[in-house]
Amino acid sequence: MQQFPQQAGGAAVSELRTGVVPATTAGVAVALAATSLTGVLAGSRWWGFVVLTIAVVVAAGVALHWLRMPPIVVAAGQLAALVGLVTAVFTSGGWLAVLPGPSSAEQLWTLFDGAAQQIRVGVPPMAQSTELLCLVVLAIGLVAIAVHALVVSAGAPACAGLVLLCVVTVPAAVSDRMLPWWSFTLSAVGYALLLAVDSRRRQPAWGRSAGSGSNIVAVPAAAVAVAGSAMLVALVVGATVTAVGTGRSIHTGAASGRPLGGIGLNPFTSLRGQLSAGDAVPLFRVRGLAQPTYFRALTLSRFTPGLGWQIGPLDGAIPAHDETAERLPLPAGVAAPVSGPTLQVQIEPINYVDSWLPSFGYPLALGGVAPDWRYDPAAITVFSDRRQRAAAYTELGVLPEPDPRVLGALAPAAGVASTPVNLRYLDTGGVDQRVAQLAAQVTAGSRTAFEATVALNRWFTAPRNGFRYDLRTAPGNSGDDLVDFLFTGRRGYCEQFASAMAIMLRTLHVPARVAVGFTPGSVTGDSRLITTDDAHAWVEAWFPGAGWLPFDATPLSDGRTVIPGYVATVPDVSSNTAPPAGPPVAGTPTPAPYAPPSTAPRPPAGNPGRAVDPGASSRIGQGVTGLLLLGLLAAITPSGIRELRRRRRLRLVDAGGPQAISAAWDEVLAESVDRGVDPCGGESVRATAQRLADEHALDELGQAGLRDLVAAVERSWYANVGHGPSNTSRSGISFDSELRPAFDAVRASLARCSPPTRMARLLPRSVLRKRS
Repeated sequence: MQQFPQQAGGAAVSELRTGVVPATTAGVAVALAATSLTGVLAGSRWWGFVVLTIAVVVAAGVALHWLRMPPIVVAAGQLAALVGLVTAVFTSGGWLAVLPGPSSAEQLWTLFDGAAQQIRVGVPPMAQSTELLCLVVLAIGLVAIAVHALVVSAGAPACAGLVLLCVVTVPAAVSDRMLPWWSFTLSAVGYALLLAVDSRRRQPAWGRSAGSGSNIVAVPAAAVAVAGSAMLVALVVGATVTAVGTGRSIHTGAASGRPLGGIGLNPFTSLRGQLSAGDAVPLFRVRGLAQPTYFRALTLSRFTPGLGWQIGPLDGAIPAHDETAERLPLPAGVAAPVSGPTLQVQIEPINYVDSWLPSFGYPLALGGVAPDWRYDPAAITVFSDRRQRAAAYTELGVLPEPDPRVLGALAPAAGVASTPVNLRYLDTGGVDQRVAQLAAQVTAGSRTAFEATVALNRWFTAPRNGFRYDLRTAPGNSGDDLVDFLFTGRRGYCEQFASAMAIMLRTLHVPARVAVGFTPGSVTGDSRLITTDDAHAWVEAWFPGAGWLPFDATPLSDGRTVIPGYVATVPDVSSNTAPPAGPPVAGTPTPAPYAPPSTAPRPPAGNPGRAVDPGASSRIGQGVTGLLLLGLLAAITPSGIRELRRRRRLRLVDAGGPQAISAAWDEVLAESVDRGVDPCGGESVRATAQRLADEHALDELGQAGLRDLVAAVERSWYANVGHGPSNTSRSGISFDSELRPAFDAVRASLARCSPPTRMARLLPRSVLRKRS
């Protein structure tokens, strides 16, 4: 009787060893199949995340199998471990670092949305951004859970080959390049390992049932034959099927026949991917460009707090190339002829494939473009409804170079009130009021909209103000990325600088938007070469007569910045150039900017003294939902279930009556099982009590209480006590008053003499064990 726990422990160790091998092999197979990601991700940092993810999933599965959990609980536990890993590695708002809360859920949603955008617009191999790494960890983790379930829980490793095949075919389908042959080979080797390990695991059963070794030899031979065939097919596919990975079905344009205003592309994800890529990829070769200028691909007019800048509605009524039309129209409000030099350039796309066709300045005519390219003069954007590789084309255009004295002489009354631009270029809905206060502080002393724009531009680029160009943004804690960037981080790349300046200009009632495209590139002989390193974003501000003028707020130090003449000749009139110490305190008066016209049409706004936060109510709802989910999760965990059972039994004991004695005895048995001592089905109550007292080394008080409890149980069973109208013996003795002291004495002695381990508290065996 004393050897029972040791025998159970030996069996558990044996089961643990038996389950580790197939679980580890399943993890190795997933890791080998994941090498196919080399076709879509640059570098090797992602491999460490893959190995860590698989290790966590395998460890969770082995531990739960050792505890004899059913397969559904094992899969749920592995999924919980995966969620904890993703929360700990990729978010900063998890409870106890691994439990997802409302803040971490919002961060993960942002990461997944960014990953989707990068996949939609990126060109493999893509840079290892945080968004893509998070998606890889989640995807590989789910695959590892599925393979573990098929191999270990279901004992069907052959079916796991379908899951592993998906891991290989998905990267092959989205990559424009062939996947390396060794990736196919390693995937086949992983599948062969699964079959081989499974055949060895089944050998004892086969040998005993057959009575000979013939089946033991035949089954491994069949497994090797299947694995060899799979490897041969993989090698043939990897070497000959050139159609794999040569085309992409995902594009960013709107589908034919649908309104183009529904385009939801966020180009910053593609921009960041190009800037962080390892080697520069040539995109365009331009001939005839006499002076450096920005190469605009598209403009973003709609700003949504929490989501960033997006493309506004596009008018596709004008063909980009129409032989019957002499010139493309100028943007509304631009005086003709435009003040500035004309240009005529030849543009040769090299590796550029997209639904946006870049142009310089104001394009007046485009030659050599396909009929499906359209032009929107308001957005100054040439676009198509599908991604395509454009042929070489020519542009006749004009670069706006207004006289800065004319711009500086524009009175405020000639500003916003007479602008023909759409009011969406003035929309500041949901922008934190501190941003507007900062814009007013920076531009204090400016007399006109143009002076305020130049002052704000120089505030970002002046080294003394602490802004720094970096592809990694500084973390923040305000919940508003714009506020974090302006007041605490001050580090980022062109997305952050262009976004911040455009929004601040709008708070000053200057129509503004963000342009995405390229810097002029580098001179190579008689042409300019534009590469992925030249991807850039800048601000375009609108002024009467001149129209949309570019301003670059990014403090680049490599000479790629283009400073227009109308900016270079303006003296620095701003006196407030020092960076503020932090966000302004609510209610603090701020300097007034240049005075906008009182009759100017303005977009509707809410309470001007308070920043509108459209996501506040949703965040509150997320917090309440998170708390409810956390409570539900705590209730359904083994320790939570154990606590609920304990409280139910204690209430029955306190209430007395027919069920009190049975509840007390059941709770004592559960306490014993949690400590590793199970009752035997064939034992009497006294024998079970004696074994519990010996195994747990109960002291005298505990043994005395256990004797009283056993007496009460026996009398209730054999003398019909507790089953009649009153809880009394035939002699009229009541046990309600005696039961609780005896019960408490046993529990207290168990706590003193045999305290439960942390594992026993977290995973109580009385809940986890299988019922006989």
